[in-house]
Amino acid sequence: MIQGEKIRFDIYNILYSIYKYNKTLNNKDIQKKINTNKKKDISFIINVTLNSMRFHLHTSKIINRYIKKKLKDKERILLISAITQIVFLNFKEYAVINCSVEIAKKLKIYHGLINAILKNVSRDKNKLKNLNIKYNDLPLWFKDKTNSFTKSEKEIFLKNFNQEPNLHIVFKDAEKLINFEENLIPTSHVSGFVTNKINIIDLKSFRKGDWWVQDFSSFFPLHNLKFKEKNKKFLDACAAPGGKAFQILSQKKQLTINDKSKNRIVILNTNLKRLKFTAKVLNMDFINFKEDEKYDFIVIDAPCTAVGTIRKNPEIFFRSKEPNFEELQILQENMLHKAANLLNLNGLIIYMVCSFLKFETENQINNFLNKKKGFQLLNFDLHPKNIRYSKLINNNFMQTLPDTILNNTIDGYFAAYLKKIK
Repeated sequence: MIQGEKIRFDIYNILYSIYKYNKTLNNKDIQKKINTNKKKDISFIINVTLNSMRFHLHTSKIINRYIKKKLKDKERILLISAITQIVFLNFKEYAVINCSVEIAKKLKIYHGLINAILKNVSRDKNKLKNLNIKYNDLPLWFKDKTNSFTKSEKEIFLKNFNQEPNLHIVFKDAEKLINFEENLIPTSHVSGFVTNKINIIDLKSFRKGDWWVQDFSSFFPLHNLKFKEKNKKFLDACAAPGGKAFQILSQKKQLTINDKSKNRIVILNTNLKRLKFTAKVLNMDFINFKEDEKYDFIVIDAPCTAVGTIRKNPEIFFRSKEPNFEELQILQENMLHKAANLLNLNGLIIYMVCSFLKFETENQINNFLNKKKGFQLLNFDLHPKNIRYSKLINNNFMQTLPDTILNNTIDGYFAAYLKKIK
């Protein structure tokens, strides 16, 4: 097996596992399917895998143009990857076709069919590049959960959902931003979009621990708050990989950091060490927290569909199974109620999800307020320096689709401020 074929076989195996078994690209089992240590090859695999998932709705429409019969999963996934490489990544057609045909033989699928479809696609590729996805092409579960979307919201989502995300970073302080060695588009005095494509681990400022990667949407809700001195004890309930916790630690607050996942705690501790932050770190199920210790400020970045991060995590649409909506809804509700029991009087909960679906955003908050009469929704008042981001605020929530600010991409996100008043 030649090297190009080996690499593309790895890509096929990764895509097949994600599709069939609901894995993520960062899953340990998926990482084991990468059979190379060469940085260049790994970069190639990740690039093709991500873009195959980003463009799989496009490539599925293309496949349907050339064949009407129902394909087997193995055939469809091999074609999705190959068509992505030919049409959307502009790789050399003969290399993609030859490798795909050889892989088809090893998979014992009809390699003649694969060869014929890819040759037709190759012939028409310039025309196929301009194929558009319509809202009706999106997954059924997503259309059902967004049936209240306006025409404008549908257009925004379609324009942005499969675009490559921009890199947004957050600094410990303003001085470190000023001294950053790359060009930035500032989003605040301590954050900005990096204008050039970079390998972050090559930067001296990264190794020194001057900053961390954090999407603007995730960064903004805490950045917009002015922490009061009476807010003495902070808890980040689902902290890993740590962006929001680092925001609080950079303000020199007393913070307890928790995450249920042992693997994510390892990543969190690595990040804490690089940034030279110290904090109490727990590895517990937040729902099982004892209620004898109280806090003044609790961050809940709750598990969710994560559909707002579709650009970073295109497997959300690519998987064969839809999210477990009922399980997520119950978990989010339980986390909110646990936080309410752990909060001191006049304390604040900030509830966040990287989603824009109503059942885990507005509806979740409204249900909480109906059941917990001792809480009120605080106005999401913007700091004067943040007025330029007013489009992110609606009904006293921060809520946005995958969109752009300052001509750079941001995740879809939701945040609400909840105060305990009695």
